[in-house]
Formats: sequence, C-alpha cells, structure tokens
Amino acid sequence: MKKNKMYIFFAILTIIFLFSFAALCNQCGAATGEEKIDVGEEEEASEEETEEEEAVEEEEVAEEEEEAAEEEVAEEEAEEEEAEEEEETEGEKEEPTISISIYEGPTYNPVDGVCYYRIKATVTGSPSPDVDWSKDDSNSAWGTKKAQINLNDSDETYTLTATATNSEGTDTDSIELSWGCEEEVEEEEEAPEVPEIVEDFADIAANVGLSGWIWVSSSANQGSDLVYVGDNSGNQECKSYLSFDISALSALGDVTIIEASITIPLDSVEPVHHHPELAGSEVNIKVFYYGDALDLADGAVGGETVKTISATSTLTNFNFSSTKLKEELQSAVDISRQWFQLKLGLNGVSADGVGDYYRLYTSTAVLHITYEHEGT
Repeated sequence: MKKNKMYIFFAILTIIFLFSFAALCNQCGAATGEEKIDVGEEEEASEEETEEEEAVEEEEVAEEEEEAAEEEVAEEEAEEEEAEEEEETEGEKEEPTISISIYEGPTYNPVDGVCYYRIKATVTGSPSPDVDWSKDDSNSAWGTKKAQINLNDSDETYTLTATATNSEGTDTDSIELSWGCEEEVEEEEEAPEVPEIVEDFADIAANVGLSGWIWVSSSANQGSDLVYVGDNSGNQECKSYLSFDISALSALGDVTIIEASITIPLDSVEPVHHHPELAGSEVNIKVFYYGDALDLADGAVGGETVKTISATSTLTNFNFSSTKLKEELQSAVDISRQWFQLKLGLNGVSADGVGDYYRLYTSTAVLHITYEHEGT
C-alpha cells in the first residue's frame, strides 16, 4: 500500500513536469517569432536607408561634377580674357581718330514735324576708343557710333561734335547741320466750284412751216401764216396748231424755267367773223405734240390744258401765263425736246351754217421765257 502511494506520487510529479516544460517551449516559440518579425523590419529599414544614402551620394557627385564643369568654363573664360588683355597689352597702342559723316538725311518727319539727320562715326585706335556725342536724339538706339539729330524749325542749326577717347588720348570731329527739308504741306481739298447762275430771257416766235390748222374730219393745212379757231359754214370744228423751236434752251443743259407766257394777237383786220362766242363758251389751249407734220388724226381730243379763255365778241388776243404752262415747258426742256407745240380750239360748235371763228397770224404768236442756267 505504501508502495502504491509512491507510484502515484511519482506519476503526479511527472505530469507536472511535462506541463511545465510544454509551457516553457511555447514561450520560447513566441519569442522566436517576434524576434523574426523584428529582424525583418530592421532589414527593410536598413535597405531604405541604404537607397537614400546612395541617392544622396549620386546627387552630391552630380553637383560636384557640375561645379567642376562650371569652374572649368570660368577658368577657360578667364584665360581667354587674360589672353586678350595680354594681346592688347602686347599689341601696339594707338591714339584714337574719329571722323563723322551723314549717312541719312535731311529727312522730314511729318508726324513729329522735324527735319532729322543720321550721323555715323568712323573710329580707329587701340585700345578701342569710347565715342561720346554732344547730342543724340535717338538715345543710342543704333549703338555708340551712330546718332540722330532733330531740327525743329527751318531757322534752327546745330553743330554736332563727336569725341573718341582711349588710354592714349582723344580726338574730335564736328559737323554743322541746318534744316534742309521741304515740309510736306497737306493739300487742301479744293472747294467744289460753284457755277455762276445766269438769268436770261428768250422770245420765240411760232414756226410758220410747222404751224397750221385742221378742219376736223375734213382736211389738215400746214405751213400757213393764217390759222383759225372755231367752225366753218359746214359746221366743221376748226383747231389751230402752233410750234415753237426751243432747241437752244435744251442745248444749255441745266435750265430752270422761271416764267413762261404766250402772246397770240388776233387778226386786227377782222378780229372776229360772225359770232365765235356762240360756237363755245371757252377757248382751250393745250400742250399737244404732233411732231413734224399735221394730219387729220391730230384733230382728235388730247393734250394737257395749260389755259382756258372765255370766248367773247370783244376778245382781241390770247395772251396768258400759267403755272401749268411753265411746268410743261420745263418738262420739254428737261428731256431736250426741239419743239414746244400747242393746240387751240373751242369747246363746241354752233349749227347755224355760218363760219364762227377767231383768225390769227402764226408769225405774231410769241412764247416769252425767263430762265436760269449755268454761266459759261
């Protein structure tokens, strides 16, 4: 019994030992994993630091190379300058000379209203001389060896001086400048010439050859100095036709009719025959163009009425003026008509079997005109 208790006791100790060892191993395994993680992170950090260090080193190398190149270029330039200075020092030195001359001008500038010259300097000397101008209106726009001088009016003059200077001395030259420009004067627009307007007069007698009368529906009579207005014993209506030559007015061109009137005296020997006033109460005077010859067709109604005169037994002439007469005459002149033609007739006939008419002489009919036209 005592022996069995000992076995049990050893068994319990064995179990306790095994559990303790297992727990210790687990702790060791966990520690090993954490250590591995820490080691990995340290390796990554080390690699990044290495890359950064390499990049910095590369930049430093590039900068050093660039600085070295710049220093090399600067040294080369310095050597070149030293070489040039040595050449100048070693070369023969020479006193300056300067000669100035006009290379443009005198030229007029209408915008500024100035007359300008452009001057150049021909310079020699060693070392190369500096050039100073007594005046330069270009403000050295073309370098130090050219200058511009502006003169503001025709009375102005200027003596330009240029000086060349180097270590060996100075030299000067001068030139006198005066206006010498022809101003461009803007041509004034000439005012349009206003033509002289002349007032004139004309008295134009009727042309016998183109005047005449017509017995309506019977016969046309042309070229007679005696013409009739009324009717005949056969109760045929009679109309008179007068033609005035206005070609001289039409030839003047721009003509303005101021006044127009007509004088037609009746036959003084026999001013009336029987009673023309009975044939019609009015004498109608119309503008009627019949051309170069009368024919029966011209006896028909037509034309523009320019005057109506009351028919009386005591009527001695057909003298009148009217606005319509002036307007019709103006129209004829405007279209350059050669003839201004009228037709005269009563507005009816009497059926008494007796000739009732006015008789007039063509050659005594006169057209009176007052007009304006351009003078010559």
